[in-house]
Amino acid sequence: MELKDHVKLVDLIQKAKLCSGDVYYKSGEGDVLNLKSLLTQLLLQSIVDTDSSILAGGQIVCFNDDEAIHFSEYVKDTKK
Repeated sequence: MELKDHVKLVDLIQKAKLCSGDVYYKSGEGDVLNLKSLLTQLLLQSIVDTDSSILAGGQIVCFNDDEAIHFSEYVKDTKK
């Protein structure tokens, strides 16, 4: 699920906390980071503080496909 532009990291982290399984952020360069990991959250926050557009174009990948609904407002519509 590709992220929309101008998504806030704090919103993604809050939604990830609602999920029972792992939730990953996959960057455009192919890096895969677990959004439920505190280390990842701190790392991403430090990166976003210097370049707020870094999340755009990345993807959210849920371990449990049913939990993808939590991120529906933050991802691009692929049904076009």
